Amino acid sequence: MSIRLLCFPAAGGYGAPYRAWRAMLPPEIDVHPVDLPEGCADVDSLLATLDSSVAALADRPTVLFGHSFGGLVAYELAQRLRDRRLPVARLAVSASPPPHLAASVRGALVADSARLAAWFTLADGYRHRPRPALACPLSIFGGLTDTTVRRDQLAAWQEHTVGSFRLRMLPGSHDLLREGGTYVARALAKDLLDDAYQATT
Repeated sequence: MSIRLLCFPAAGGYGAPYRAWRAMLPPEIDVHPVDLPEGCADVDSLLATLDSSVAALADRPTVLFGHSFGGLVAYELAQRLRDRRLPVARLAVSASPPPHLAASVRGALVADSARLAAWFTLADGYRHRPRPALACPLSIFGGLTDTTVRRDQLAAWQEHTVGSFRLRMLPGSHDLLREGGTYVARALAKDLLDDAYQATT
């Protein structure tokens, strides 16, 4: 079964680094890097800009992965796909607080660059709106030396699914994808292949 994996960067980052995952993941996992649109006034307009293109890609079991602020974007889009009755196979995030705790890490969800004042404002404007928990399983990844998003905060993602939940702490800081992206990709691939196997048994 072909799985489409949509990958979202931190605010102000780019999806291009996820292209390296194509070489390290099995061919049945279609890795699709997504750039966050620039110039959006707020998170709602950013999501609205992404909504139709993401829905168009959800023509097969779809996994949404996001790093840091991209994890919150992935969560919000998973909710939108669920509302459209489109297949969300799994939500995965790294170094991202759960939506209800996002306010506790304000200012830390943006890629490190001096040009990103607008992204800081946008990311800090994220506000959680309580909604029913997702039905899909969650894969959560954190850095063992991340002082921005702690293990207990990552564990609180479990409140946002009625499906299975797995938290892995890996070597690295908040910049986990640069420091240990190979480990994240391989661990996520294992979860996706396990899902595919269970679906056929």
